[in-house]
Amino acid sequence: MTIQIDIFSGFFGAGKTTLIKKLIDENVYSKKITLIENEFGEIPIDGAFLKKYNIEIKEIKAGCICCSTVIDFTNTLREIIKSKETERIIIEPSGVGKLSEIVKIVKKLEEDDDIHLNLVIAAVDVTMYEEFTELFSEFYGDQISHASTILLSRTQNVDDEELGKVVSKIREINETASIVTTPWDDLSGVELLGLSEADGQQISRDEDLSAFDLEFDDDHDHDDDDHNHDIFTSWGIETPKIFPVIKLKSIFESLKDEAVFGKVVRSKGKVQIDTVNWVEFDFVPNALEIRASEPDEIGRITVIGHDLNQAILDTVF
Repeated sequence: MTIQIDIFSGFFGAGKTTLIKKLIDENVYSKKITLIENEFGEIPIDGAFLKKYNIEIKEIKAGCICCSTVIDFTNTLREIIKSKETERIIIEPSGVGKLSEIVKIVKKLEEDDDIHLNLVIAAVDVTMYEEFTELFSEFYGDQISHASTILLSRTQNVDDEELGKVVSKIREINETASIVTTPWDDLSGVELLGLSEADGQQISRDEDLSAFDLEFDDDHDHDDDDHNHDIFTSWGIETPKIFPVIKLKSIFESLKDEAVFGKVVRSKGKVQIDTVNWVEFDFVPNALEIRASEPDEIGRITVIGHDLNQAILDTVF
C-alpha cells in the first residue's frame, strides 16, 4: 500500500486549518488519515480544534519542522510510515515553515519507503498579501514558489482589481502552479482536492523539482540568516476566564495598535463567552472571525507577532 502525503502550507492566518477541517467535514478524506500538526508557540490551538475529529494527530510544538524540530518531524514521519496503520498523511507546517525544506524531507523518504508526495498546497490570504510579503518575504516567497497549487483565501473581501494584482504578483514568483481564486465556501471539498491533486502529481515528478537540492540528512545544519524565526515571538495562555463577544471584539480592535502591542500578525483560540457557550476565534490584522464551538476543559489563547509587548498582553487577557 502506497501512503499518500499531502502538505498544507501557508503563512500565519492564511486558513490552513480551516481548509483541512473543510475537507474532513465534507468527508473528502475517506481513507484513514494521520495529521502531523506543527504549531508555532507553546500553547496548542489548531491541534485542539481538530481533536474532535476521528483522526490521529501527532503534534510537534514550539519549533519549526523544517529546522529546529526537523529530527522530531522526520522520526515521527518514519514511525507513521513504518506502522502501516494509515493510508494518508496530512502535514500542516507552522506559518513560518519553509515549504522547500519540508518537500525535501518527504522526497528523501520517498526514495526508501512506499509513500507518494501528492498535494503541495500553499494557502495565501489576499487581504494581507501586500503587507506580509513586504515584511516577511522570506517565508511568503518560499511557500509560494514551491507550491503546486495556491489557494487564495478571503477573496470575497477584495475587488477584482486587487485580486488581479495579487494573482499577477504570485505568478511572477511561481509560473506553473494552479491559482484558485474562488471563495472556498463556493467550492466543495471534492472540487478543491481535485484541482490540487492534478498539480500534486506534476510537482512530484523529478524534473519539476530540479531546482531543489534534495540532499538531506538528520544532522544537517540550517543557516539562521537564511531562515530567521527569531523575528517572531509567541505569547499564549490557558485561562478559565469568560470573554463576552463584545469584549473579544474590543480586545482585537485594540491589538491593531502596533505602538502599544507590537506587530500582531495572528491570534487564535477558544474561550468561554458566558456560563454556557464557547467560541473559537481567528484574528489577522484586518479580519476577525468568531464562531460557536463545543465546550472545552479550559480556554486557550495564542498571539503571534513581531516585537510583541507580552506584559501588556498579560493585562488585556
